[in-house]
Amino acid sequence: MPPRALRVDSFICRSCLSSLRKRTPTAQWALRHSSQAAQPQASAATSRRPPEQEDERLKTLETLGLLKKSKDAQISVNYFEQGEGGRLHRLHGEDEFGQSLNDPGGEDKSRLKELEQELEQATQYTKIVEEIWGKEGAEKLRKRAASQDLDLPKPSLLLPEEDWTGQDRTRIAQLNNMIRTIGRKSRGGVLPLKRINSLWKYYYAARIALSKDWASVHADIWDLLWQSLAADHPNNPNRMAHIHVLAKDMQKAGVVLRDDQQLLEIEATFITGQQEDAITAHKKLVTTLGDKPDSFVDFWQLGLRMYCLTRDVTRAERVANMLLESPHEKDPRFLMPFIRMCVENPATVEKGFESYQRLRTALGDAITIDDYDQIISYFLTSNQTEYAFYVFVEMMTSSTVDLRGSQRVPPSVANPFFYGKWLKRLIGAGDLEGAYNVLLYMKSRGVMPQSIVVNGLIGAWLRSGAADNMKKAEDLAWAMINTRMQFLSIRKDMKDLATYVRLRQYGEGWPRANLETFSLLAENYKERKIHGKMEELWRAFRSAEIAPNSFILNQLLFSYLQDGQGKHVAALTRDLTNQYQVEPDSWTFMVLWQSLSVNRLVRVPPGQVQEEISRARSLFAETVRSAHVLSEDGIDVQLARFILHSFRKLDDRIGLLLAYRALRQVFKFELPDNVAFELQVGSMDLERTAKGKGGHRLMHAGKQMEEYLRRRHDELIASGELDAEDDDLPEDVKREELANFVDMSLQNRVELLGDENAEETLKQTAAEMGLNGKVPSSDNV
Repeated sequence: MPPRALRVDSFICRSCLSSLRKRTPTAQWALRHSSQAAQPQASAATSRRPPEQEDERLKTLETLGLLKKSKDAQISVNYFEQGEGGRLHRLHGEDEFGQSLNDPGGEDKSRLKELEQELEQATQYTKIVEEIWGKEGAEKLRKRAASQDLDLPKPSLLLPEEDWTGQDRTRIAQLNNMIRTIGRKSRGGVLPLKRINSLWKYYYAARIALSKDWASVHADIWDLLWQSLAADHPNNPNRMAHIHVLAKDMQKAGVVLRDDQQLLEIEATFITGQQEDAITAHKKLVTTLGDKPDSFVDFWQLGLRMYCLTRDVTRAERVANMLLESPHEKDPRFLMPFIRMCVENPATVEKGFESYQRLRTALGDAITIDDYDQIISYFLTSNQTEYAFYVFVEMMTSSTVDLRGSQRVPPSVANPFFYGKWLKRLIGAGDLEGAYNVLLYMKSRGVMPQSIVVNGLIGAWLRSGAADNMKKAEDLAWAMINTRMQFLSIRKDMKDLATYVRLRQYGEGWPRANLETFSLLAENYKERKIHGKMEELWRAFRSAEIAPNSFILNQLLFSYLQDGQGKHVAALTRDLTNQYQVEPDSWTFMVLWQSLSVNRLVRVPPGQVQEEISRARSLFAETVRSAHVLSEDGIDVQLARFILHSFRKLDDRIGLLLAYRALRQVFKFELPDNVAFELQVGSMDLERTAKGKGGHRLMHAGKQMEEYLRRRHDELIASGELDAEDDDLPEDVKREELANFVDMSLQNRVELLGDENAEETLKQTAAEMGLNGKVPSSDNV
């Protein structure tokens, strides 16, 4: 038998092997340095083994390379991790080993990444919410999110675009972009009109796509759309149309509407024309919203308004009584629609007045003038003037006088002054039809209105510009003129009758026309350029035996000028002012200067130029004689402008220079910049001149004026009259220097005439222009 071969299972000695078997395998993958791994075991073995065995063990470890002599040297250790398939995966370093030891399989790491992503999404969501809803709205959403089930999906203010394709996806993306835009622009406030219209446009375009998956629209998106599209603000004129569509979509999406949203939906349905559907929906909620304390008042007030608009008096009265008797807090003014409905029907007007009294009692001292005005307007609009008068008397007397059922009106009320207060208030509020009804009511009660009050209504009618109102104004004004004519005729006939004979006027009984009545018609005819009616009015005015004033005179003169009869204006003015001893004013001279041929005609015939110059100088003399009137507050700029340009157009250089200096000295005229520029350029229409070949003249004139002002600025600084730190002339100094520049320019033009007898010519011209032969000098300006 051959000798048995020695089988070597291990080349480690038995003592070491025995020691290794006794080690506890805990934390077998724990990272330890060689010194940390060997020293505890060595110390433990040393205490249990003889020195010979310990020496042998250390030699064996050194032979294997597991023990080094240097105490600072470390053992190199490789770490592995076994995967699910049994494959080993080498770990890189101590950090990865520690992570693998603490998180087997990497589950905690992946969960941590998910938490980081959720935190980032929550931060972005919070920013979007605060931008769109504001901080208060964001806080409400946080509370709502805290109360929601954690298993539900997280809320989002943007629609998931990936759920749609094609054109639907494009429309959803456009709606999302609009939501982002209003978030950046509104900051929780009311959107401007343009933004609301754009949001509605994109939402309406996306409705078809959204209807395919209403569940994708989160409640927060509906809240945002409602807040923006249902805002009660002037920027949202189509509010009810938006609410009607939006509420229907929300119900299709399964969104439970709040109480206030349900009420708005019913109101929107009613206003959009589906009145029966709205009333039916309102009846269905009687046991719910109609019984809740929080929604009781709003619910029944909405029903009252709908019943009033549908003229359902029975149901409206029942609801009104229910609201009045309810213990809930409410504003008694909810009776206003019921009062209006009752007043519009003569059969229920008494019920409307009783409701007004209940409203007045409920409000007490809280009732305001506006409340009275509103109720009075209801009665006047329905031609119930008597009831309106009752309300007005109660307003003026603090309910101490009750005329209802009274056969006799006290004198403190039945007088034109009391009615006049009412008429002035109505006219001031723009209720012209109501004011006219009051006038008719006054006449029916035997109270003659004052002319001044009736003139106020006539003027308001004429200023309105409406054709119907202007016709009413003319008819009423001419009725007053006829009343005056009858009065004058009766007064004349009374002279030839016995003293005991009395004549009475006949007709509609309007007050007599006065100067204001004629002036209102004259101004209106002048503005409308109706010269034929103006002449008829003037003939009536002559027969009315009323002394005219300059105003009505000016209206007549301007009417002649507009009618192309400017050549008669001067003679007519002289006759009228002499006959009626009327002193002309600025407007009188304005029409006189405009009536000159040089201002009426495109071109004055050469043979008439000298005659027109004489006429202009003579008119200036008349203007100087009225200097005490024209220069009291400074001559009108437009009048001075027409005077200067009239001489310029006639090329009367001497007359222009004297007129310019006289305006500055006698009339205290301060030359505006634009008039100075017009005189320098030689045109009254600078815009038209700039479009033609005269553009170069404008540039040259402007350059001359700038150079002169710059030179004077330097001279004033050099003389010490102006501070060197001033970059420009003060406004008053600049205006004075500019006027002096125009004076120098006009003086130079006179000198270019080369007249040897210039001084004599100036004196003669000054005498013609009413300057008493004294030539105004630039030194006296």
